[in-house]
Amino acid sequence: MTGTNEVTTFSDIFKNSFMKLLPTTIDPWTLVLTMLVALAVGIGIFLVYRKCFIGVVYDHAFNLSLVIMTVLVSVIIVTISSNVTLSLGMVGALSIVRYRTAVKNPLDLMFLFWAITSGIAIGAQFYFVGLISFVFVTVAFALLLLFKGGDKTYVLVVNYAASMDVEENIRRILGDYRIKLRSKVVKSGITEMTVEIYLKVENMNLTNQLSQVEGVHDVTLVQYRGNYEL
Repeated sequence: MTGTNEVTTFSDIFKNSFMKLLPTTIDPWTLVLTMLVALAVGIGIFLVYRKCFIGVVYDHAFNLSLVIMTVLVSVIIVTISSNVTLSLGMVGALSIVRYRTAVKNPLDLMFLFWAITSGIAIGAQFYFVGLISFVFVTVAFALLLLFKGGDKTYVLVVNYAASMDVEENIRRILGDYRIKLRSKVVKSGITEMTVEIYLKVENMNLTNQLSQVEGVHDVTLVQYRGNYEL
């Protein structure tokens, strides 16, 4: 105790020790460099997503959001690293935000996480972590795509007259392929048969052969990428 009436509180200890170790201002050049590196990595993620997309329908808006997300996350990290009080307030504000956009493709979630992770690393000024991880993930992703197998999975939907002869002709044509029956619906004398078929190449002759069978009304062949519910 000293002769003064000053009382040391936890708040005073916190301000005098921990908070003095953190910068209270943001260097504009550091911010610009961080945003440029985040933009470069975000554009790299954009190109990888566009080149290696294996979903059903390519979403350009989603791909653009990956670039902006990488930059914005890096800016958030730079901002909260300069002020502890601000960081606590921002964490509280972001915790009440709820995003309702459904992401059905697990690979899209991977790219979202990739963009967020890169933004965090770059925003913390670990530029080499963001750049090296980008190269490593890109190479790993490209190598994994090479081992997806030679056969491509397609969904074949055939509508034909409900006749044993017509169905026998269809099954005779499909006998040369590896198939798996998914569904068969008979309604008002019309049969809709859905099969999963594996092709090494895009075989347009298959649809032509089936469409020429007497009693077949229409044939649909769609590449299956794991997002259809038939």
